Amino acid sequence: MGVIIVTSGIVAGKIMRRLVDGHPRLCERGIWIQADDSRGEASSTAANILARRRGPVAVVADADSLSPHMIAEQRGWIEYLLGEAAPPSEWRILLIAPEVAVLLFRDEQLLRSLLPVSPSFEQLIRGRYEPNRVLAELFAQAGEQPFPESLVRRIEQAELSSLWAAPELRPLEAFLLEKLAAQQPGTVP
Repeated sequence: MGVIIVTSGIVAGKIMRRLVDGHPRLCERGIWIQADDSRGEASSTAANILARRRGPVAVVADADSLSPHMIAEQRGWIEYLLGEAAPPSEWRILLIAPEVAVLLFRDEQLLRSLLPVSPSFEQLIRGRYEPNRVLAELFAQAGEQPFPESLVRRIEQAELSSLWAAPELRPLEAFLLEKLAAQQPGTVP
């Protein structure tokens, strides 16, 4: 019984898949990725998995906001939903502000390798606040459509392990290592 990561969106799902596959201690350890269309769907899917499967689940979703108040409110709703299905030790929530795709903007060299055209300085700055919109704009500018499928194809070929340095991902990494170690006694998290 592995761990399941439920994401909001296909781009977030592919980023998580490549992160797990590129991690020396997480790859090939039975971590499943479920990409749903929205944060609400991801939360509901995670609650259903917890209630039926009784295995650890991580929700990695777009916060769709930079407001700490709004993010706390969203987190509270998801915590309530998951808390009804299983104890908090069995799940983690990562709301990445404003969207999971912002992780790609943390490593400019990686970002440039994924893009069909070079981003302007303005686009690099805007990407920190509206990453999906800027990515869609860049792919449209290059005539690479449909988006986000064109980005997903590029992510499938990319090495994303540098993104594990992002502070937002540290709780996810710790949770995954802890749960996998608990499933295989004698291993160190």
